[in-house]
Amino acid sequence: MTSINTRADLDAMAGTPEHAAFMAALAGTLYRLQKDDVVQCWRAVQDTSTVARFGFGLTDFPDALAPALPLYVPPPSLVPTSVTMRQARLAMLGAGMLPSVDAAIAAMTGADGDAARIEWEYAQEVRRDSPLLLGMVTALGLTVAQVDALFETAAGL
Repeated sequence: MTSINTRADLDAMAGTPEHAAFMAALAGTLYRLQKDDVVQCWRAVQDTSTVARFGFGLTDFPDALAPALPLYVPPPSLVPTSVTMRQARLAMLGAGMLPSVDAAIAAMTGADGDAARIEWEYAQEVRRDSPLLLGMVTALGLTVAQVDALFETAAGL
């Protein structure tokens, strides 16, 4: 097996199948894939750094094409789906929201109000998708970003 470390090494193999295979491999390095989580897509970015080490440029590979882009899969959410009631209350206290939440729950009437108070007093955890939480988000006019921040803070307590 021949080592190819320089352009001279490569030129010495001109006309051989190894030369052709190495040139094809170099052509495959002209683009790198870059994930863009802001725009939520993949991009093929031109990168001639590898071929430049051998004295080549983009024009030396006229048939090289950018690779097909893979399907974008967003990164998993780092926001927890649930926190303990202790963590939730401490996070709300720290954000100055606990009195407003307590008042909103106390103001709920009927069987729904009774159920909300029982859940508020005795639940072991607060789930992101719970009806009580979703109702509080609406009643207090919170944004998704604010709720995410509360859950992230709570998880760290």
